Amino acid sequence: MAGWPPIPRRWLLRLAGAGLAAGAAGAGASAPTTSIEPTKEVWSRWFAGQRLWAYADRFSFAPGEPLHIMASVGPAEPPRRVRVEAFRLTAAAPRLVWTSGFVEVPRRGVTASAAAIGPGWPPSFGPIDTRAWPPGCYSCDLVEEGTGVRDLQAIQWIVTNPRRSGAVLLRLGANTFQAYNPWGGHSLYPDDEESRGLVVSFDRPTPPDLFEYDIYLIQWLEGLAERLGGVDYAANFDIHADPHLMDPYPLVITSAHDEYWSAEEFSAFERRIFREGRNVCFFGGNTAYRQIRYGDLNAAPGEAPRGRQLVCFKTAYDPIALRPGRHDPALLVTNNFRDGARRPENMLMGGAYQSWFEPGSTQRPNYVVADADLPFFEGTGWKVGDVAAPVVGYEWDNRDPEEDGGRLWDKTRSRNAELPAEGVRVLFRGEAIDADGDPGVAEATYYVSPAGAKVFNAATVRWVLGLGKPGYANPAFARFNENLVRALSRRT
Repeated sequence: MAGWPPIPRRWLLRLAGAGLAAGAAGAGASAPTTSIEPTKEVWSRWFAGQRLWAYADRFSFAPGEPLHIMASVGPAEPPRRVRVEAFRLTAAAPRLVWTSGFVEVPRRGVTASAAAIGPGWPPSFGPIDTRAWPPGCYSCDLVEEGTGVRDLQAIQWIVTNPRRSGAVLLRLGANTFQAYNPWGGHSLYPDDEESRGLVVSFDRPTPPDLFEYDIYLIQWLEGLAERLGGVDYAANFDIHADPHLMDPYPLVITSAHDEYWSAEEFSAFERRIFREGRNVCFFGGNTAYRQIRYGDLNAAPGEAPRGRQLVCFKTAYDPIALRPGRHDPALLVTNNFRDGARRPENMLMGGAYQSWFEPGSTQRPNYVVADADLPFFEGTGWKVGDVAAPVVGYEWDNRDPEEDGGRLWDKTRSRNAELPAEGVRVLFRGEAIDADGDPGVAEATYYVSPAGAKVFNAATVRWVLGLGKPGYANPAFARFNENLVRALSRRT
């Protein structure tokens, strides 16, 4: 271990705490539910008087797979009788698909390790019969008996298409939802004391982040689904578990903020683009930036992995680097893909994360047309220099984010092949001021891989707002995106 700095003790304690709690639960058992003081910090930093909390035991499942929903009233709340209403998201109003009966929901306990392994609540609803549920993206409300008070958008999930018959696969960045989720005491980000977790769980209540950005992409694609030949859905772990899941689809689209990937996911997209020549649209920014590993700390013996925990050290001082095995541990370390020039993400997408400003900033930087000499611009009326939409931020990408000419790649250290700069076209460019007051440049890019894959990178989290949010959307922007998606999703 010579030359390896020690892992900070607070990190070890957080990680060990998660492991000890899982061990206490026993193989296949739920996490312990002994109550601790239900402070605002443990229940959630985003707690604001919410009366009901819930989570599902799956984010992604096929029709017919059982679903369980765990629920609790909030701190100091009395038990309430509640039902669940599940809606499939469509181009217009959400469509009601299933309603439960009313059940009494008490206040459940919360453990100190709830953020890492979940609170271990028993199911309040389930097993739910999902056989009649059509594939799609879903959200559910919790409705109180008598008062009719609703906790809106309490849980989201996707129902996959076992036939994989769509022309487009939308891969939602569910990992990023959990990375930023502080419920149970920590997220993967520093809190006010500059401490953070190393493990976070899907088995806990989650803010409805899907409705901040991705809803506009979902609604827009649903409106085009029939003309495209169908839209199917997947999550990060689906691609991790089955890299060939993407194979039948002419086009795969990733969502607005899809930051946290496993090494297997990265490799699956590399294979698709550079070996198989299949098309991809990265419809966001800050994509494929952080590397994670999956865990299943509460799994029963013999249970198939479901990736219910994310592990992310965000540093090369990850203990897996010391672990011998058939895999190169340097490719499994959970720091940034680009660190040490290991696998810079611009060699996959054309651009890589440069900077950010506060999501609530009043900045609304415009994307300006930089190259209109492609068929995707037909019918937009745009020419070079025209404003496309105010969609730059709050995080954005650039072909050479450090602006040193190196483009993050190194011929002796990088584990992925170089994507030559001359082959990457900048279609849109926008200027922004980052959170430190420094200027930055966003660059939406397009290239064709040697294998024939057509790859577009929107290079900004706000790109999808231009597909439907008032004040961001416009007909020319929608026309460009429809041209792009229809061209890249055609079956040959």
